[in-house]
Parts: sequence; C-alpha cells; structure tokens
Amino acid sequence: MKNNSNKSAKVILKIFALVVILLVSNVIYTGATGKHFISGNDIATYAKERGGGQKESLLYAKRGTIYSSDEEVIASDVKKYKLIAILSTSRKEANGDPAYVVDKEDTAKKLSKIIGMSEDNILKRLEIDSYQVEFGQYGNNLSSLVKDQIDALDLPGLVFEEITTRNYRYGDFASYEVGYAQVKKEKNVNEIIGQMGIEKSFNDQLSGKNGKRVYLVDSKNYILPNGVLSEVEPIAGNDVYLTIDSEVQTELEIQMKKLVEEMKADKASCAVMEAKTGKILAISNYPSFDPNKKDLENYTDLFFQEAIEPGSVFKSFVYANAISDGRLNVKETYPSGVYDYKVNGKLVKAIRDHNGGQGWGTISYEKGFHLSSNTAICHILTKFTDKESLIQDFEDLQFFQESKVDGIYSAPGYPGFKGQNKQLEWLTTGFGQGSSWTAHQLIRGYSAFANDGKTVEPYLVEKVVNPQTNEVVYQAQPKYSKQIYTSDTVKQMRDLMDGVINVKGSTGYPYHMDDIRLIGKTGTGQVAKDGRYLSGYNTHSFAGLAPYDDPQVVVVIWYQNSISGSASVSNLVKAVTRVALNKLNANPTKKVETSSYILDSYLNQSTTYAKDMLSSRQLVPLIVGDGTTIIDQYPKAQTEVASKTKVFLQTDGAKITMPSMEGWSRKEAEAFASMANIQLEIDGIGNIYKQSVNKGTVLKANQKVKIYAK
Repeated sequence: MKNNSNKSAKVILKIFALVVILLVSNVIYTGATGKHFISGNDIATYAKERGGGQKESLLYAKRGTIYSSDEEVIASDVKKYKLIAILSTSRKEANGDPAYVVDKEDTAKKLSKIIGMSEDNILKRLEIDSYQVEFGQYGNNLSSLVKDQIDALDLPGLVFEEITTRNYRYGDFASYEVGYAQVKKEKNVNEIIGQMGIEKSFNDQLSGKNGKRVYLVDSKNYILPNGVLSEVEPIAGNDVYLTIDSEVQTELEIQMKKLVEEMKADKASCAVMEAKTGKILAISNYPSFDPNKKDLENYTDLFFQEAIEPGSVFKSFVYANAISDGRLNVKETYPSGVYDYKVNGKLVKAIRDHNGGQGWGTISYEKGFHLSSNTAICHILTKFTDKESLIQDFEDLQFFQESKVDGIYSAPGYPGFKGQNKQLEWLTTGFGQGSSWTAHQLIRGYSAFANDGKTVEPYLVEKVVNPQTNEVVYQAQPKYSKQIYTSDTVKQMRDLMDGVINVKGSTGYPYHMDDIRLIGKTGTGQVAKDGRYLSGYNTHSFAGLAPYDDPQVVVVIWYQNSISGSASVSNLVKAVTRVALNKLNANPTKKVETSSYILDSYLNQSTTYAKDMLSSRQLVPLIVGDGTTIIDQYPKAQTEVASKTKVFLQTDGAKITMPSMEGWSRKEAEAFASMANIQLEIDGIGNIYKQSVNKGTVLKANQKVKIYAK
C-alpha cells in the first residue's frame, strides 16, 4: 500500500508540474503573440474587434505575518472577495461561449444556499437591466472557502473582486504592542501600512514589493477571459516572530478582565517577562481595543508610556543601594510609626506608616520591608544612603530616561526630587511617591534581582524571517547593563522579598503560593490630577519574581481604582506565574511509539474515498459540509501526522452542521471554523469542554460560536 501511495504521489506531482508549465507557457505565448497557447484563440484580435486594448493592474504583495513565539498567527493578510454577476450578453469568452449569467433561476437557487441571501432576492438582482450587479452584504467580505464553493458550481458570469485586509486572529491580544495596519492610499495605490505598535515600527520589514499583470480588455474596460499578456510576481514581506507566548498571553488577558471587573479599575497594565533574557512573554493593558475594529479610547500604551507613582514597590531599589554600598545592616532597628521631616527645626511634614502612623514599635529594617514601612525608608535615606550613589543607580537602572523597545516609545517618567528645596520629594520618592516611573522601567529594574545585579533589556521581537528562503534576517539577543548591585546584595534582596510574600502578617502574604516560591513587593500610591492628589483614589502595584532560588520570570502589574482589596490581583499574579513557569520549564514529554503517515492530497477526490483512505490509516476524518467532493483539507498534503490525528475535509456542500468539539484543541477548532466560515470566540486555554452551539445545528455563514477551554 505504501509503494502504491508513493507511485500515486509521483504521478500527481508530474501532472501538477505539467499544468504549471502549460500555464506559464500560456502567459508567455499570449504576451508575445496575442494568441491563447492552449485553445489557439486569437485574444489580441478579439480585443481589437471588441474595441478594447490593454489594462495593467497591480499584484499586491502579501504583507508579512506576525507570529507568537509558539508560532500562532497573531496578524496576517486575509483575502476577502466581492461577488459580482455579469448580466450583459455582450460579454463572451474568446471562443464565443457566454461569460455572463445564462440560467438566472438556476444561479439564484444554487447561490442562495451558499451566501444566505433568499433565492427570490437574488433572482430580482439578476433580472436588473445592467451590465453587472452585486449582492450587498451577502456578497461582500466572502472568505476564500466560500469563493471556492461558488467556483465549484461552475456557473458562467460569476466573477470576484479580490480585497486584501489585515486580520488579527485573537482580537484584543497585546493590542497596543502588536498595533494595527490598515489600507492607506499612497501615490494612488492602496497599501496596507502599519499605524501603531510593531505593525508600524516593523512596517518596512513586513511590507513586500508589488508585482503587476497586463490584461487585454474590451471596449468597456472589462478584462477578457484568458486575456493575461504578462505578469511580474509580487514579493511577500518578511514575517515577524514575537516573544509573546500565546498561552501565557491568553491567561493574562482572562485574568486582567476578571481584575478590572471585580476591582472596578479604570486603568491597568501588566507584563510577564522571562527574567534571564528580557523576552516579554505576555503584556496587557486596560482599556484596550480590538485591532479588527480599531475601537480605541486613546493611543497611550499604558505599559510603556503611562508614568505612575507606584508606591512601595520602589522601596526595593533604596534598600538595594544602601546594602550594596555596605551602609545598611537590615537587622538594625529603628522607631516605626511617624517620621517628622523638619527644616531649621520646624516641622514641615509628618510622614506616617500606612497603619495611620501607629507603626509597630521599634523594629528591624528587615521587618520594616516586610510590613512596607515608609518611615524605614526615611531613616535609610537620611542615615545610610549616599545620595550621589543612589542617583547613579537611578541612572544605571535607566529610570527617568526615555527609550524605545523594538521601535515602541517608552516614556521617561518624572524625577520629582530634582531641583532646589526638594528634600521632602527625595524622601517620598524613596517610597514611590512624588516621582513617577513606567511599568517598563520597573520590570527592567526588578530583573537585576534575577541576573546577579545586572538588568536585562525587555524586548518584544524575537526574530524576522524571509518566508521564501527561511533566512533569519534579524535575531534578537539579550542585552545586559553594567553590574549595579553586588551578588550578596541580590541574595539579601531576594530574602527580603521572600519575607514579604511568604511570612504571615507581611503585606504580600495574599500572594503566597504553596507550589511556587514567589517573591516580590507590593505598593500603593496616590494619583495626582491637576496638581493635587485625588482623595480615596489610588494606584495599586506589585512587582515580583519566581522562583526564589533562581528567578525565571518577572511580573509587574499596576491598576487604579477607588476600592481596596488584594484577592483579584494576587489571583492574577499567581495564575500567570504558574502558566509562564510551566511553559519555560516544561519537561520533555516521554516519546510514545505511534505509527505516522504522510498525508496525501484529497482535493477533488470523493468524500467516500477520502474517508475510507484516512480511516484505513487510523486517522480520524471529519467532514465539513454535505457535498460529495473535497475542496480543501487540514492538515495540508505532505504533512506528517500520527495515528488518531483529526483530518478536516472541506466538501463542496453548503450545509454544514456543528460537531461536538469536546476534547478538541484550539488549533483543531480554528481549522473547522475557517472551513465552516463561522466566527469563533474562545474562552480559556487548553482542551475544549463546552460550546455555545449544540452538536447537529446547521451553521450559517459568519455565525458566532463560543467555546470554552481549560
């Protein structure tokens, strides 16, 4: 059987090669002689007799695809089609055959089943006295699969106008960073051009080079059948692979939605970064938008461009500086509660700990860190800190400096302590108030506690690949700072952050995890508006690393609201930390001996034959549509698959029923959705366990189906 399959494959390959040679020869021959190579029809003479001539059209280059790090498609070109019916009997093939709708009743009957427009309304359109007609929303934005179904009807007079648009498969999915591209007219040519995010900053790489095609046309400037004279193929743009992992990103998006709803947050931003390399595994902002709809509320990327006063998460850098300089012993004690800031003996400001200034008596600086004591910072800054040394740390950590991450602008923040008579602001900066930072700066700063005192630069683009040659034209590399903290300092800081999360009574104990030793620091900061702090409205923040002994991930999050509570944000941090570590530290799965098979092409084969052949090889055929002939398949031909693999077979039938997707993977569900021309909404990650449309339901074009995975 295997030998027969190989022989069949070779025969099919030879036939395919012959067809390609004939088509190419036809274009060359027609361009040189004006005659159709295969039929012998004199296309050029026919065009002149019809009062026509030549027409040149652009062949648009495919824009490069944006992938996640696990090779899920995030952004890609999608060809949509507009259906047009030619009614004028003057339009004929070069050999005289009709190139217009001949049997209007039959055409209306068959089209109705595919595009969802009633047979009567289609017939009314076809009976209009016009050269051509369109079908409104029923005939616009048709997928390639619907086009293939209509083409399979082999009805004369039905033609398509091709429209290329940009599609974002996951919708709201790291939207500010991925950005969006849209069609813009440049030099009288419609081009898809990046307008935001990676789509904009890598536009030159993603953009290809257009080709062109020369046609023969009739007197009405309509292209004649078989009238191609010459063609220059377009060159596709390069593909961009992001560092974002689709599973980590999906989990973050789910958790962010819960956080915002439960905490009634007005703004929120979070990112998960691979601690050793700087790869951003997931990033999410709220409010966000769907790049397919472009429903933006503003253009500010909260992670990179919104500078906030994060509160006590900044204390880590004050402690680290004093420890690294050998000035602070965290076992020493101080009086907590209230710190009186005086100038010339006069009280200017009583700085209080967050429990109303009650404090915890005389405690160690170690415990002060665990309890997030503001007065501890005031004592450290006035008694132990070398101001010039700490400011140099700020410089080395790249605080208060603007920068770019893969072309995306990152704001500098604001050093409120700079200038004369700013000693009070110097103290408040130590506990994250009076100065401001972006989440980008904080996640980079905290990476120093995972890399022996050096920060690593966060980045979003892993590589750029030429899709024709598979050549990697750009490969990102980790970039580290100078040594900012000593190795002993890093060890002590991890111990301090460990106490915040894993010692009962500490401010971060709600983040404690039984299975993973998470470490970090919590914070609460005030929000300024019109030069004043808002009453009862705060920024809540968290920065952490996991696991304690050798951090692999860094997580930073902040959100703003007018209510308190830590359950929602701690649940988010714990969930994304687990998913990220699972992806980074996944053990190689044990290999199981299975039979494998190289898939044949079943295109144009009968449904019965394809089912029998796949079943005989212990594969699982899944039929899409009620037709008798296969017009598409997934996985594609020549793909190596294991036994029990699902193989989707798209038929030429228009009646498609909903299967049970229980146990399916996301990719399998997406393959079916593409073939069935339905809109799929996926809630969760993992295997599917529930669906909104019952098995056996007849599906309509563009019907929305929600599935749930875990």
